[in-house]
Amino acid sequence: MTLLIDGITVEAPAGATVIDAAAIAGIEIPTLCHDERVKAYGACGMCVVEEEGKPRLLRACSTAAIEGMRIITRSPRIDAVRRSALELMLSGHCGDCRPPCALACPAGTDCQGYVGLIANGDYEAAALLIAEKLPIPSSIGRVCPRPCEDECRRELKDEPINIGGLKYFATDKFLGKLAPKPGAATDKNVAVIGGGPGGLSAAYFLRRMGHGVTVFDQNPEMGGMLRYGIPEYRLPKSVLAAEVEAISGMGAEFRNNTKIGRDIAFADILKDYDAALIAVGAWKLSKIGCPG
Repeated sequence: MTLLIDGITVEAPAGATVIDAAAIAGIEIPTLCHDERVKAYGACGMCVVEEEGKPRLLRACSTAAIEGMRIITRSPRIDAVRRSALELMLSGHCGDCRPPCALACPAGTDCQGYVGLIANGDYEAAALLIAEKLPIPSSIGRVCPRPCEDECRRELKDEPINIGGLKYFATDKFLGKLAPKPGAATDKNVAVIGGGPGGLSAAYFLRRMGHGVTVFDQNPEMGGMLRYGIPEYRLPKSVLAAEVEAISGMGAEFRNNTKIGRDIAFADILKDYDAALIAVGAWKLSKIGCPG
C-alpha cells in the first residue's frame, strides 16, 4: 500500500501500522509503551498523529496503515497532546522511573546502583550503599530468595544479573566493617525482643539514630533463624558472627539466654524501657508473656 507521511510517499507492507510505515521512511514517532514483541494498545498516548480530513488524532502504534492515508506527525496540536500525556504520566507515577530490581527488593536496596559501582571496580562504595539498607548484607546476600533477579531486565537479553551474589561479593571485602558510627545520643532506650535478622536490623537502625538498645534473645548466640535454621554451607557462621559483632560495636547491648516471661517479665520490659519492639520471628508471642 502507498501512503503519505509528512509529505513523503511511503510504500508499506500489508498489516503494517502507521508507526511501522513511518519507520520505513525514517520518520521517528515518539512512544513510551510500544514494543514489537507485544500487542500494541497505544496506552501512553505519546505516538498520536493526525490524518488529514479526520477530526480525531490517531495512535500510530495501534492504527493500521491504509492505502491513501495522508499522515502528519508534527503540529502544534499534536505537540500539545503529547506534552499533556507526558505531564499526566509524570504527575502520578514513581515506579517506572526506578529499576524493577530495586522495586522488587523487600529492603528497597539500590540494586542498580551497587551493581554499577561493582562493575566500575568501586567495591567500597558499593558495600556502603548496600549497608544503608541492609545491616547484615553478607548474610542476607547468601540466603535471600532474590526477587530482584526475577525482575531483572537483563533476562530479556540473556539471563538475569547475579545481584545476590554481587551483594555479598562486595560486602565480604569489608566484612564487619560497614556499620556506621552511632548517632548523637538521645535519652531514649529501646528493648528489642528477639535477636534474629529483624531484631538485629532494629538495633542497627536505632543506634544510627542515637537511641540506646538492648536486644534480648533466648538462645546462646544472636542470629535467630539465620544461625539456628540455616546450614553452614548456605551461611557460614563466621560471616554472621562478624556482622553481629559489628552491630554490638555500635553500642547495642546483647542479652542472650534471656527468655521473656521466664527470666524477665514483659511488664518489667515496658516499665524499664521507653519502647519495646517484638521481633520474635519464628517463635510465638504467647511464649514471651505478651498478651494477644
